[in-house]
Amino acid sequence: MQKIFKALTCAAFLLAGTASAASPGFLKAQALRDQAAEATLKGDHAAAAAALMQALQLRPAHPGIILALAAEEAYLGEDDAALTHLEQFAAMGLAANLGADDAFANLTHTPRFIGILATITRNLAPVGAPQTVATLGNGKALFEGLAIDPADGRIFAGSVRESRIVVVEQGTARDFVPPGSGLWSVYGLAVDSARGLLWAASASGPLTEGATPDTEGATGVFAFDLATGALKRKAVLPKDAGAQLGDLTIAADGTVYATDSAQGGLYRLAPGSETLEPFAADQRFVSLQGLTLIENGTILVVADYAMGLYAIDVATQKISPIAVPSGATVLGIDGLTGAGPLLMATQNGVNPQRVLRLALGDGALRLKQVAVMAANAPQHREITLGQIVGNDFYYIANSQWDRFGEEGAQASDEPFMDTVVVKVPVK
Repeated sequence: MQKIFKALTCAAFLLAGTASAASPGFLKAQALRDQAAEATLKGDHAAAAAALMQALQLRPAHPGIILALAAEEAYLGEDDAALTHLEQFAAMGLAANLGADDAFANLTHTPRFIGILATITRNLAPVGAPQTVATLGNGKALFEGLAIDPADGRIFAGSVRESRIVVVEQGTARDFVPPGSGLWSVYGLAVDSARGLLWAASASGPLTEGATPDTEGATGVFAFDLATGALKRKAVLPKDAGAQLGDLTIAADGTVYATDSAQGGLYRLAPGSETLEPFAADQRFVSLQGLTLIENGTILVVADYAMGLYAIDVATQKISPIAVPSGATVLGIDGLTGAGPLLMATQNGVNPQRVLRLALGDGALRLKQVAVMAANAPQHREITLGQIVGNDFYYIANSQWDRFGEEGAQASDEPFMDTVVVKVPVK
């Protein structure tokens, strides 16, 4: 979905960006990080370290804060503390070019630092063997959302740039919903087999080709006939809502749940309704992304790009954070799918980008296991959304989001690759 919060540091960790509904704790942590950055520019590493330590207390196990704090500790000569934080960072399976950071120059030849570099090298080794199953077309279209019809295996993908949906049949991609059909940028997709519908989350923004001032701020969900591509239903939010709907999932009764990545909110569309209603509002949410229903539709699991995973009781709208095992991070998750207890997630807000298998426990209140199923694959270049079909997880491997700036302009004249869909086993 729209990467509102995909402003990354050179270490590839989400560091900034807030939603208007963000909690006081999140905002305080962000302010402390800004304070630390200013102190670093002034050479006041003690003040920077103190601010980052406070931020880490508010955002425990946040890899970006841990890495920044390690650098300040190294500048201050607090080698043991710096190395401990670097070991914590590397144990999460993440990578950064530590050798290029002057802060760690005095640690370069120490045994612990050499061991950390060895761990990071292992973190950059290929994991899994994604198999290419379909080609969507030129990556300039910026394909993001993916849905598969389990009845016939047709693959649907949505274009952010060209406001269209393609379908892959018998190995060939063609337009299913062509440009000019009333869509804006297309993000998340979901198949409602019981009603013969393909749902799409759509929003107008800087990356939407042909966007006009009249469409600025427009967003909604659209349903198309699975056989013909004809528009069957739609529900659009008021432009002053400031929302950008990016992903969705469908309940057994046809209820649509959609995430708003701009304002950190959720919306629900009841069967037969044309009005999207706020659902389970919470000030802890910052940038909601993927979501999936588990436990026979009684629990909605949502991924917040900046905050992690939450479980929502659909009946009561009670929201609970999902605990994560020590040494793991679920920040930067974009796509999320599965009916439980095993979920599959695409994590593109860290380095390396990864496909994760998440094993839920304790009534979806904690993760028993976080396993990397794919990383550092040759097909990977900005992985996005996916879907479980049978025993495999299908996902878009190379959307090439990195080729575009925040205002929609191409970052270079480098030729685009064809975008491909790949699959990896769930187990």
